[in-house]
Amino acid sequence: MQNYIENHLYKRSLLSYLLWPISFKYSLFLKLRRLLTKQGYRSKCKIISVGNIVSGGSGKTPFTIFLTRYLQEKGFKVAVSHRGYKGKFEEKNVLISDRNKIFDCAKVSGDEAYLLASKLTGIPIIVGRNRKASIKILEEKYPELDYIILDDSFQHLKVFHDLDFVVFNEIGGIGNGFVLPAGILRESISALKFTDYIVFNGEGEVPEKLLKFGKPILKGNYKIKRFYDINENEISFETLKKSKIALLSAIGMPKSFENTIRKSGLEFEEHFRFPDHYDFKDKTILQNIEKELEKVKIVFLLTTEKDFAKLQFIEHSLPLVIVEVEFKLANIEDLKL
Repeated sequence: MQNYIENHLYKRSLLSYLLWPISFKYSLFLKLRRLLTKQGYRSKCKIISVGNIVSGGSGKTPFTIFLTRYLQEKGFKVAVSHRGYKGKFEEKNVLISDRNKIFDCAKVSGDEAYLLASKLTGIPIIVGRNRKASIKILEEKYPELDYIILDDSFQHLKVFHDLDFVVFNEIGGIGNGFVLPAGILRESISALKFTDYIVFNGEGEVPEKLLKFGKPILKGNYKIKRFYDINENEISFETLKKSKIALLSAIGMPKSFENTIRKSGLEFEEHFRFPDHYDFKDKTILQNIEKELEKVKIVFLLTTEKDFAKLQFIEHSLPLVIVEVEFKLANIEDLKL
């Protein structure tokens, strides 16, 4: 599946051109939807949307964590709304953490939602596809809130956004420039005229296609904060450097994970890739990975915090080391809230 994505959605191929007529019609529908949708529900507090216009990983959730902490440190009262994709409560609206604790239900709320709850101590996190309903629950329970951040909601038009941030990953960019299904774009790049900020996750030059909209560009990158095992024991870089390691991930942009590891100075033997949000519930697959690791004498299997959000609740014997990353903004002075 990943090869299909890389060969036909990130590059222009015969297949992507064959699918282009469908993409054109879909793109036209999305443009009309934006133009014809009436102004959405206006919350009593400020609504910040963190989203993207590409399918797959761009770094929305790490930026949401960064932005939430930034506002919290400024003294603002903040809550976060997440769809809870592929979680048990996607069709409901459930609070998975409050200012005091993470509720047990968070374990089945989806990998990204659980990651938000575990990283954002003291921040109310609610999941559910219906963002308007989530906002109303937060407004009623926490009337003192200053901001509600909506993770992954640039295309959600039923709620008025006071600020929009659209996140791009340097590695994936805009793919081949086509809208789904011929490319990776959720909607035409022209939708960037509706955002307030463009967040560029990478160290390279910002593409001209993003600069031409004249929007403020926030540049940042992932930085590894630490490595730790399933018991929260830190594993030193030196220990990993002299050991045979492999990677395991089920994320939208696996190359980004590989890039982060390589930039740290580590080399890996193999990367066990799975589709984004894969639940790892098939024990046979995990057992096969264990056998493969033993065969090639892998000492540590590095994985993301998003994947560990699922793997920590599944029985296995994988020699996991979790890579904790944080989003660092290079030009934080350009962030005006």
